[in-house]
Amino acid sequence: MQVEVLPNAGSPLLPYLEDKLVIVIDVLRATSTMVTALANGCQSIIPVLSPEDAIERRLTLPGSLLGGERDALPIDGFDLGNSPFDYVPEKVGGKRVIITTTNGTRAIRDASAAPKIWMASFLNMHSIVLAVLRQFENNDKLQGVVVFCAGTEERFDLPDTLCAGMLIDGLGSTVTLNDLGEAARMLYRSSEHNLVEKISDSVHGKRLISLGFERDVVYCSTPNVLPIIPVFDEGEIVWLTEE
Repeated sequence: MQVEVLPNAGSPLLPYLEDKLVIVIDVLRATSTMVTALANGCQSIIPVLSPEDAIERRLTLPGSLLGGERDALPIDGFDLGNSPFDYVPEKVGGKRVIITTTNGTRAIRDASAAPKIWMASFLNMHSIVLAVLRQFENNDKLQGVVVFCAGTEERFDLPDTLCAGMLIDGLGSTVTLNDLGEAARMLYRSSEHNLVEKISDSVHGKRLISLGFERDVVYCSTPNVLPIIPVFDEGEIVWLTEE
């Protein structure tokens, strides 16, 4: 299995995505929040690029909620921020959420040419690994995996790269990797027993902690607690129940 890792939103994409499974990772916090929202009964999540796009989209979806962040902080007038702890069942159960984030929703939109786009985080990694392996046992049309790290404002992001390394490590020794994939796997193997500390010490982790989101950082660094596979399908992110 060929696995290419891209470092951040805004990366030059591979020339052809139409035969790839793309897995978007934004540990702090978009994909972690999306996984949590679906686990808590959210009907679907609609990623958009800007707060203005979100407000406009809600005009066509009465009863939907607005969520997201800019500079890690909630957006004025929105119902929800980008903390997974905002997305509790009593708020999001049965609701659509229209969400915009600095990096994560951009990466999802950047990958829209791919036939399959999934969202991964530490929280749901075991389920993602098993689903990827099933895909390549049963689907001869897919020609590889692109792991698309959202990054931080078009820069390399340690939490996302560690998460990519966990995914690669879980896929086994037969994968063929690009250089960033090899580096991600090495980083993960050297850090797997102290993920919270490594992520807390990252630039993005320190920024969130300084803003009072330490609980988010700890939660988003926790592996394999939610058996959710979020998939981007016709403009909405939903829970994949069968594959």
